[in-house]
Amino acid sequence: MSNNTQILILDNDLSCLTTLERILHSLGEVICFNNAMDFLEHLKTKSSPGIILIDTNSHGFNGYEILNKLHSQSIINDVPILLTIKEDVKDESTIHLSGAHDYLFKPYRLSIVQNRVKSYLELKQVRDQLKDQARWIENEVTKRIYDLQLTFDLSIDIVTQLVETRNPDGATHITRTRNYYEIIMRRLQKSEKYRSVIDEKYIVRTVKASPLHDIGKMGIPENILMKNDKLSTDEFDIVKTHTTIGYNTIKNVVDTSFITDLLKSNANSDSSEFFKEALNIAKYHHEYWDGSGYPEGLKEDKIPLSARVMAIVDVFDALSNKRVYKEAWSIEKTTHYIKSKSGTQFDPDVVKAFLLESDAIRKIWETTRN
Repeated sequence: MSNNTQILILDNDLSCLTTLERILHSLGEVICFNNAMDFLEHLKTKSSPGIILIDTNSHGFNGYEILNKLHSQSIINDVPILLTIKEDVKDESTIHLSGAHDYLFKPYRLSIVQNRVKSYLELKQVRDQLKDQARWIENEVTKRIYDLQLTFDLSIDIVTQLVETRNPDGATHITRTRNYYEIIMRRLQKSEKYRSVIDEKYIVRTVKASPLHDIGKMGIPENILMKNDKLSTDEFDIVKTHTTIGYNTIKNVVDTSFITDLLKSNANSDSSEFFKEALNIAKYHHEYWDGSGYPEGLKEDKIPLSARVMAIVDVFDALSNKRVYKEAWSIEKTTHYIKSKSGTQFDPDVVKAFLLESDAIRKIWETTRN
């Protein structure tokens, strides 16, 4: 047992204090008090003791009241408390109901007192060690999660920046659309309809997933993707496949990892929810509210919310910035187009959120446009 362990004793009988100090000195630092005020003041200002012994029948203070005060004011936490009582006390139930861990009879028997106090000190020491280990493990897990999240975020950024290199006219397209996306999603969150659907975790995971919306364009031939003239019907059909290419690319990676088990389970894992939204955004961001979009012709609320928001920001950014096949539209013309497609191409709720955030969107557009 550590010599730094404090054993606090409260008893106004000096002979009892002397006896206990003699019996227990080998187990730690024995500190004796014969009045309650000094005892309580010590507890408030000093480190937590290893064990406390309180006499229940002292003149000048009530041991049960002192014990009750310790518990009610949370002066001590997880410290074993033993009550010292006269051997003729019969009502042991009162002692247990008081919140004490155990009791010792007077007059003291050396071996019983030593063994019982030693047992409680050792138990507290083990509990403290377990708490320290738990804190260490928690800190290590937190650091590992942070490192993994940082690695994951950087990997996503690397992949999406690689996608951007295939479109020199839209070098900041992904950065802008991610910013637009978050602004609109946070506006939707304020509405009564979506308040219970969109929480902070949903926003964070879908914002992180949004840059993957055009990852399928890596599979589109460059002569079509970079064509500076109007696409033929056949060429446009090839471009359309970027939605399913992106979906299948993400799904194939997921299916070969442990994430597939999470996706098939009911577990509300952040990782599984992220990949579900990444799949939704990649595949469905060209679906139309009226069902005339692609690749599946989904209609209205059948289109995932994340994809409905992505649909607007993707079109807004494409129209309001220069591309190899077109000049940039003015923000006014682009906004008018978005508004005119409410209820046909776009979800009316998302259009409304877009219009309410027009100033914030304009600010991003003005500072980052091509």
